[in-house]
Amino acid sequence: MGKCLDCGEKTGALSSSAYFEGKKIKGMFWEMNCSDSIIDKLKDEDTLCLKCGNKAFCRHAVEVYGYNKSKLLPEEFEQVLKSGEDWIPIAQAELDNSPQTQIQESPTKNVAVSPTPTSNSSLERITTAEELTRITDVRHDEFKRIWQNGRVVQFKNDKIAILMRAFRSQVQFLVAYDQITREGFRLMSIDEGKETSAGGFTGGVTSYYYFQKIDYVR
Repeated sequence: MGKCLDCGEKTGALSSSAYFEGKKIKGMFWEMNCSDSIIDKLKDEDTLCLKCGNKAFCRHAVEVYGYNKSKLLPEEFEQVLKSGEDWIPIAQAELDNSPQTQIQESPTKNVAVSPTPTSNSSLERITTAEELTRITDVRHDEFKRIWQNGRVVQFKNDKIAILMRAFRSQVQFLVAYDQITREGFRLMSIDEGKETSAGGFTGGVTSYYYFQKIDYVR
C-alpha cells in the first residue's frame, strides 16, 4: 500500500478508512457492471485515495444510484441519499434532466405518452426476516424520536398509533381516542399491561391500544 494509483498521494501511512483498496473498489465496480479507465487498471494490492475514489464514483453517478436503488430496501436507500456522498447530487441532476416521457409523432400533432401506471398490488412485496431486521436497524432512531414513553399518546405516524390508558388519565385517553378515530384509525388490539390487585379488584395498571390507519387494514 504505497501511493494512490491515480494522483500519486501516499496512502501507506493512512488508516484503512482513508483510502480505497484496489480489490474492494474493483469488486464494487464489477458488481455495478461499470468500466472505468482508472478502476480497470487497479491491481488487488493497489490503492486509491478517497478523493480519487470518489471521482470514480462521480464519473458513474447514475449507475451507482441505480445499483443502490435496486439492491437496497427503500428505507436503506433513503439513508444512502442522506449520507452526503459526492456522487448523489450529480446522479440526481442527471436523472432530473433525462427525458421522462416518450413523444409519438403523428401527422397532426405530438402526443406525450406517459408510462403505463402500475397497480399497487404489483408494487407490493413481503420482506424477509433479514430485510425486516435491517429495516429495524435503519429506522430505530427515527421511531425512537417519536416515541413518548409514559404519555397517553405513546406513538403516532401516518400509519399506526399507540395510546396508553393509565390511572387517572381517562379523559386524556378519550380525547386522543376520539381524535384518531376521526382521522380514520381503527383499533386493532389491546394489551392490558401489568396486572395489580387492590381492594379485592384486579386489572391492568396501564393498557396499550394499537391502532392502524384504515387505508392499511386488509
